[in-house]
Amino acid sequence: MEFCPKCGKLLHPEKKKNSETVLMCHKCGFKRDLGEDEEVTFTEEVEHNLVKEMTTVFDEKQVDSTKPTKEMYCPKCKKNQKISFWMIQTRSADESPTRFFRCTECGETWREYD
Repeated sequence: MEFCPKCGKLLHPEKKKNSETVLMCHKCGFKRDLGEDEEVTFTEEVEHNLVKEMTTVFDEKQVDSTKPTKEMYCPKCKKNQKISFWMIQTRSADESPTRFFRCTECGETWREYD
C-alpha cells in the first residue's frame, strides 16, 4: 500500500496499454512507474447494491398502531378525528424537532415546525 506524495491519497495500480503497471492517484493524477522488482496484486472491485443490502428496521403499518393519538382537525378529511403523531430531529440538534401527523382515517400525513 502506497500513498500519493502530492495529496496523500491511496495510489491504485493501473495497467498501461503496453501491459506495464503504474501506481496512480485518482484525485490529483500523480503516476509512478513500478520497478521490475516491485510486485502488485490486483484485487477485484466489489459493487454493492445498497437497496438490496438495506435492512427494514420497522414496518410502518405496525408502528402506526403504537403511536400516540389525539383529537385533531385533518386538512384532507375536513373534520376532527384521531390523528397519530411522532417527532423526528430533521434539522440541527440545537433546533426543535419536527412534528409529523397522520390521519388514522384517510392516511394524510403532514408536518409542523416550531
